Amino acid sequence: MPIPVQEVAERFFKGQDRLKGPLVPEFVAPGYRAEIVGFPAMDAAAHGGFGQAFYAGFPDIYHTIDEVRPTDTGGVVLFTLRGTHTGSFMGIPPTQRAIAVSAFALLTVDDGRVTRLQAIFDQMGLMRQLGVVPA
Repeated sequence: MPIPVQEVAERFFKGQDRLKGPLVPEFVAPGYRAEIVGFPAMDAAAHGGFGQAFYAGFPDIYHTIDEVRPTDTGGVVLFTLRGTHTGSFMGIPPTQRAIAVSAFALLTVDDGRVTRLQAIFDQMGLMRQLGVVPA
């Protein structure tokens, strides 16, 4: 019986939270590819490094899954990233501000493992919450 996409999404994102950036190898398929709007395509290792930059700037950041909608090949996951900016992030010194950033990801899943992530998150909203861009 296939693993429900809700469970796949929970394992995938909560695993990243637990490891503070890297992806859990058991949850991603060989040849995994991440495509996050505004950034170059990444394999699992590069996506883990991308995540580590977030956890360095927001050590308490975590994913809250708001909704999962199954598709024929996986699912659409709406989630919110929450954390506090206590470390340097993209050259921005710590602001001590709390953030809540909306995002969504289209996960392609095969045999319970993510093969592809296509995602977008509210980058402008993040910069506004940090006070880098006027509200």
